[in-house]
Amino acid sequence: MTSTDGRPDHLVPLDAVPVGQHVIVPDEERPVAAVLRDGEFVRWLTWPDAPLPERAVDGAESWPTPDGLWIVYRSEGIEETTRTAVHLDPERVGAAVDLGDRRVVGVDATGLWLADPRDASAWMGQVGIEDGDDDEGGEDEDEDELDGLASDDLPWAEAGPFWPDPTTWVEPTDEDDEDAWQPEDDDADRNDDADPDPDDDIDPDDDTDPDGDTDPDADGEHVVATAYQWSIGFADDADAFDAPELSEPGPPSPTPPTELQCIAPDGTRTTVQVDHLVEGASVDGDSMTVRFHRTGPDLVPGRFGGHDVVYRPRAVVVDVSGGFPRSIDTESLDSVPVEDDEGYDADAADAERERVSGELGARRSPFVDRLDLDGVDGTRWRLRELDTAAREHATTELAEEFTHLADPAVGWSRGVDGPRRIRSDYRDLRVEVEGEWPGTEVEVSFEHAAVPFLRLRRRYRVFDDTGRPVDHGYVTVHLEEDIATGHIPPRSAAVDGVLDI
Repeated sequence: MTSTDGRPDHLVPLDAVPVGQHVIVPDEERPVAAVLRDGEFVRWLTWPDAPLPERAVDGAESWPTPDGLWIVYRSEGIEETTRTAVHLDPERVGAAVDLGDRRVVGVDATGLWLADPRDASAWMGQVGIEDGDDDEGGEDEDEDELDGLASDDLPWAEAGPFWPDPTTWVEPTDEDDEDAWQPEDDDADRNDDADPDPDDDIDPDDDTDPDGDTDPDADGEHVVATAYQWSIGFADDADAFDAPELSEPGPPSPTPPTELQCIAPDGTRTTVQVDHLVEGASVDGDSMTVRFHRTGPDLVPGRFGGHDVVYRPRAVVVDVSGGFPRSIDTESLDSVPVEDDEGYDADAADAERERVSGELGARRSPFVDRLDLDGVDGTRWRLRELDTAAREHATTELAEEFTHLADPAVGWSRGVDGPRRIRSDYRDLRVEVEGEWPGTEVEVSFEHAAVPFLRLRRRYRVFDDTGRPVDHGYVTVHLEEDIATGHIPPRSAAVDGVLDI
């Protein structure tokens, strides 16, 4: 196939996997791979009818094996991540299977290993608040009082002009710092998982978000988590936040049994019951190594206050010369701890990620813009069968995420008796649906208090090219973050007063 603009339709390499004298080069998104031998093209492999996750695919990963590779397609949602997988070898396309929400924990010549979707952090010991620190209730009582209140029944909170006086306002230039034109009271330090507060320029003393919820983490310490160790803590500035006193953490909980599955290249599934949570599995000859967690991670006193989260995985080796066992009881077998004697090294981890990324780039580089898919059949996924009702539901669901952006919020202000109606930072909001399935788009346009004298517009695809709904989790939060942090095109890109962001 040739692209619509007439340019060659080149394969975009996901990876380049050597298998004996062959190299398999799969595409990043499309169901096609090239097989080469000694640098010369041999054949195309395609799998347009292979299963994909129910919702739009967010990415693909290559899992090489001695005799081929698995391509795992991933769809990430707010509540769960689902996957499907396809096995390739130099001669053919093998198993094409639905993995559901199972997590890939290993791969070898035997097959693709799957385990519980959760990691050990789900069984971490909890840090509690000391008894008596929350006796007054406070926030819960405030929330109860706001429940059921209609904003139309409340007086407005005091607010300044939506936009500044045009006679005194100075338009920022493209050379200005990206946040130079943000409102002075705009709170750029927000919890990523909390609703942003667009009303800071109305009342700088108001610590509520548009839903009336206080944000206890707004002034908390920023923490970077790693796979094996991270810290939690609170800021020392008592004026910024009155941190509750924390009790000593409780012990981590034992992890539950895991149904460990192996999917062979021909699609055959083997299940092994393991008495604890499994995070890794592999077979080498007659030995099977299982990496597991007896409990969740420990919470130990941190070097800089708070607590560090320390994982303690263990490994056990099982003889599989007579085939896979039906179950593995790690408690009755000799196991060894899997730990780095020198502890977690963030710099070393970053260097390792850069090394892996560099090696992937080096493998892919020889095949960029080299393999033309013009005239190759089966290089596009089949459209998913989606009835009219399902299409309309997905479209309406996305459009409704935006319909209340301009509605006032209900919240509290210090020094004022009773809740108030707080003006939105959005006005003149329009939400429109355009295009035919699967190219349907929701177009959102509005004026925003943070971007004076321009109309902002953004379009969202409802479905991907295969007809699967796109998961736009926290879509309005991301929109507000982009505006608040200035991650939008410069004002000079506006056309007729409209800036596409």
